[in-house]
Amino acid sequence: MKKYASLFFLTMFIIGTDTFLISPLLTTLSSLYHIDTSISGWMVSAYAIGYALFALVSGPISDGRDRKKVMVYGLLAFTISTFLCGFANSFTLMLLFRFLAGISASFVTPQVWASIPVVVDKKHIVQVMGYATAGLSVSQMAGVPIGGYLAGISWRAPFITISAASLVLLLLINFYMPKLEIGTGHSKVTVKVIGDSSFGHIISVADTKGHV
Repeated sequence: MKKYASLFFLTMFIIGTDTFLISPLLTTLSSLYHIDTSISGWMVSAYAIGYALFALVSGPISDGRDRKKVMVYGLLAFTISTFLCGFANSFTLMLLFRFLAGISASFVTPQVWASIPVVVDKKHIVQVMGYATAGLSVSQMAGVPIGGYLAGISWRAPFITISAASLVLLLLINFYMPKLEIGTGHSKVTVKVIGDSSFGHIISVADTKGHV
């Protein structure tokens, strides 16, 4: 249980941190890209827009597939797009890579919520979901300070650091998580992700006997 709780906490923490990571960099990037500070906020919004546009479809698209693979591929895309943000030499490219990072993230978080009832004993489901939620909550408090600290090294440092952390997480999930194909895991539990919008996660969990 602790193994999965840690993995899901870290997943939500890294995804959430990336949302707020760029805020301390806006002034620096505005100067770098020679843009007005009034439009620099789009570098934050691009991530949120990418996430929101695909959040409601990523869950249903993942149903019937190995959720571990979806999570791993989503994290791989997230790692690459976040890393590329650190080397974006124009405002347009930064917006594109942030948008792609948001899309990638939208394919990761639904798998967290849908996987918990499958890999965790029923008596620990709520507890592990609490860990995942805590990861997101901590990221909301820590994202800006982390971004500000790393920005003191270089404007590229926050993106490279998060992408490196995401890569390590990807490897841990690939190594420790079991396959999550339909019919695997706890046979009495069926999980269907209805939607996942703006980090508000809607999940339907029912056992095979029809209890909700």
